[in-house]
Amino acid sequence: MNWGRPLVCAVLALSGLTVGSTASAEEALAPVSGTAAADLAETRAARWTDERIDEVIRTAKPIAAPESDGTPKAVDPAALPRSVAEPAAATVRQQANLPAPGAHGRMYIANADGSSTGWCSASVVNSGSRNLISTSAHCLHGGEGGDWLFTEAFFVPGLHGDSRPHGIFWAQRWTVWSAWTDDSDDDYDYGFVNLYARDGLNVVDVVGGNGIKINMGYGHTVVVWGYPANDGYPGDVPYYCDKVTTYDGSWFDSYVYVGCILTGGASGGPWLEGYDYNLSLGYVIGVTSRAGIDFDYSLSPYLDDSFADLYHEVD
Repeated sequence: MNWGRPLVCAVLALSGLTVGSTASAEEALAPVSGTAAADLAETRAARWTDERIDEVIRTAKPIAAPESDGTPKAVDPAALPRSVAEPAAATVRQQANLPAPGAHGRMYIANADGSSTGWCSASVVNSGSRNLISTSAHCLHGGEGGDWLFTEAFFVPGLHGDSRPHGIFWAQRWTVWSAWTDDSDDDYDYGFVNLYARDGLNVVDVVGGNGIKINMGYGHTVVVWGYPANDGYPGDVPYYCDKVTTYDGSWFDSYVYVGCILTGGASGGPWLEGYDYNLSLGYVIGVTSRAGIDFDYSLSPYLDDSFADLYHEVD
């Protein structure tokens, strides 16, 4: 079954090439987190009616990627590929014939008064708490000279048009590396969001969660999921593209490229290796950060040990 439609993309293949990437020894990374205020959580049910949630879903615009500084991180050929987390299937019985896979969805942000709404793509990752999603750092924080983009956020797994088949999950905490908040460093344009459980169920219980692999190099077939919203894409329907990862030293040595035409709104979506089309789960080895100049390819930071370190910091 296809959700949305498969994209027709050019293949950029560099099979078998494997390198690793690590932050420079001089660069000190620290996790930076924001949290949902307790008083907001206490009044959320009264403030966020179904009508208001529907309005945000209908009217919010995709969050734009910032300008790049173009500074690549160092490459460490000795870094070994490894699995950080394994995929986990949902434990709750799934509805039949749903139009979109539940482990992928849209994350919406807003201030408490309902202003400054926006959204990005995101995906569920398996973890100890079973309540974690991954997305792009620029969907959470404005980067150098900026601040958190919101005071409240919620995740809609499996969004398809006006359908919310799995309900929503509210954000509890969101975390990125200081290299993003202080320097807008593209190599760290990723982050994690811890979600509240809902009615005693964690998000992985409801929709399943993807695994994580790091230091994977290039030349891997991935399924890239996202909610593109420009150039004819509707934004509220998930699209996927299955292509081979590569890199191009003419721009960012440490960025991963894939020939998928995914426009604004796809930021934060997962690049999944070893994708199981029956479970709609795989291993996250990339997170869409931005598109090429003509939207003819998509880019992800190279996910190395720093990605695993942040994952372990938050959960």
